[in-house]
Amino acid sequence: MSAAPRIALVGNPNSGKTTLFNALTGLTARTGNYPGITVESRAGSFVVDGKRITVTDLPGTYSLAPRSDDEAVAVRGVLGTLDASGRPDLVVCVVDGTALERHLYLALTLRELGVPLVVAVTMTDTLAHEGRAIDLAALSARLSAPVFAASGVRHDEIDALKRGIGRALDEGARLPRVSPPTVGVPDAAHTVARTLKTKLALDADDDAIALFALGVAHAAHARALGLDESDAAAIAALDAPDALSRAIAARYRRAGEVADGVVGASPRPSQDRRTAAIDAVALHPVLGPVLLVAIFGALFQSLFAWSAPFMDLIEASMGALGEMLGGVIPESLPLARSLVVNGLVAGVGNVLVFVPQIAALFLFLGVLDDTGYLARAAFLLDRLMAKVGLHGRAFVPLLSGFACAVPALMATRTIENEKDRLVTILVTPLTSCSARLPVYTLVIATLFSTTPPLFGVLHVGTVLFFAMYALGTVAAIAVAALLKRTLLRSPSPPLVLELPPYRLPRPSQLARHVGSRVGVFIKDAGTVILAITVVLWGLFTFPRDDATEARLAAERAQIVDDEDALTAFEARAAGERLEVSAAGRFGRALEPVLSPLGFDWKISVGVIASFAAREVLVSTLGLVYGLGDGTDEESVSLREALVSERDPTTGKPRFTPLTGLSLMVFFVLAMQCMSTLATTKRETRSWRWPAFQFGYMTALAYLAALLVRQGGRLLGFE
Repeated sequence: MSAAPRIALVGNPNSGKTTLFNALTGLTARTGNYPGITVESRAGSFVVDGKRITVTDLPGTYSLAPRSDDEAVAVRGVLGTLDASGRPDLVVCVVDGTALERHLYLALTLRELGVPLVVAVTMTDTLAHEGRAIDLAALSARLSAPVFAASGVRHDEIDALKRGIGRALDEGARLPRVSPPTVGVPDAAHTVARTLKTKLALDADDDAIALFALGVAHAAHARALGLDESDAAAIAALDAPDALSRAIAARYRRAGEVADGVVGASPRPSQDRRTAAIDAVALHPVLGPVLLVAIFGALFQSLFAWSAPFMDLIEASMGALGEMLGGVIPESLPLARSLVVNGLVAGVGNVLVFVPQIAALFLFLGVLDDTGYLARAAFLLDRLMAKVGLHGRAFVPLLSGFACAVPALMATRTIENEKDRLVTILVTPLTSCSARLPVYTLVIATLFSTTPPLFGVLHVGTVLFFAMYALGTVAAIAVAALLKRTLLRSPSPPLVLELPPYRLPRPSQLARHVGSRVGVFIKDAGTVILAITVVLWGLFTFPRDDATEARLAAERAQIVDDEDALTAFEARAAGERLEVSAAGRFGRALEPVLSPLGFDWKISVGVIASFAAREVLVSTLGLVYGLGDGTDEESVSLREALVSERDPTTGKPRFTPLTGLSLMVFFVLAMQCMSTLATTKRETRSWRWPAFQFGYMTALAYLAALLVRQGGRLLGFE
């Protein structure tokens, strides 16, 4: 045995495994990622009898025949092919005591493969509440493995489990062999089994290893298990679905025999009956969708409105911090002051401002998942999402994207299939987030406020708002369908999930879950956002033109004791400095490219600046037009400046309704958000997919805006 014993927790989704992990490890838990893959890892440790034991929480899996990357990671963790640390010294299989027969399937498969095993039965507190108890000794005898109660909330059960784990490690977990079902395994599987037995050091019958190989081949995840190409190819070539089906049926029969009579009858109404009563409404063909809309409407409201006061507080706090630091730095060091205030403090603010939405999203999703409703929502939405080839769980991030794409992308972790998750990540930013609203508001108020209502009833602004949201939604669905049939081709995923009984969530576990998600965002995506913010500050600050600076300094010296004149001068000076900066020069260079869309160099500069955040377009236009950096979408002076702008060649208005419509369409479809790209990078662990996301969305936005602008001109709308 190694000097530092290692154990791994494995179990079905919704088995209480994460609660048990938290109970075992407490504050020692840490979150990371498995090497080279996006699946998140959790590790921690505990001490028993003076000996520290490390524990890894493997992703949930229903069997050793993985159907997703998460399940493949769990199987690799059990077999020791996940990383260089090798096989754990002991595996703790977590089974739900209220659904014992279903969860014992995995435990029996582990026993067949000869994995050193301890079984931990969760939900014993729920059984006790129902007046039932589980006969641990009988279950242990039938499994030929140590079995312990582990509700996650009772310290005596957790302490007993820790001591049992310590004993099993000391004894080497020497368990008698368990023979697999006799189902007539083909010779080819036996040939592969003999190779795997040596390479994976499995202490099991050849039939058991052969059945494992058949299951992996059926799940098409042979290569994902970390085997070399020849072994993976040999497994993938196996084809005996009848033998595998017979083995699955035989294991479930054996699981039923093991579970029979182990859990005592309940004198009270069972959890199953209460769950059935709730599901009569939650899964009703009419009432179910109504309830679903109400629940996710509350989720949308929490992201869109309830988190707004906290976001405003963070922005105000960052603004106050910037003013304080700006007051400390001498006026003789303007660039240092600008770097601190507009670069570093603004960058930190760009990170922290998302924390309320991320916390609200994962708190809400945690409650839905812990209660068991999230699985019902996926079930209800699966048929609708399957029309574009996506999983029912993809609905949650797509809906969340209407508030903010950053927490929405993090919510894709509930999607099992990696290709479906990638498709959802790539299309979610097309839905119109709240950051686009200032752009819509400015354009509509500037160019369409005096337009007569359509049919004498419909306000044009209302129609345009609806059209922008509809355009983003239709684009997301269309691109998802295209990706599923081309670059990320895969069959429409079958909905395979367990509908767990309804339970009350545990506040401590929710708090840990939310804190972990927020911490991961700040650490990983936050560093990228901060770096990009500083880079953008540099582009909008340098180079400095000596002649312009000398002239501005002379003009500034002429202003004495006139605050209004000083304010107007500073606003105009900021605009002139921006014009000669790298961003200003880049905007002028982009003008020939963007002019077919109706954009001049000033709007081009705004498009560049809005990469920091879409709403920055408005304040940047305020700077370009010499109105100061405090301009917002309600600014009358900015609206007047836009309307009065003339084309120097034709003398006609530059900012026309058709140009405004083109600009809105561009912002619906363009990837103008560094925070979203940083989150995509964090979630995919690669710059490949953020680059693809930026490229296809920019191209789509350009073509759509070009069609609006030039098509409108051909039709005589300008």
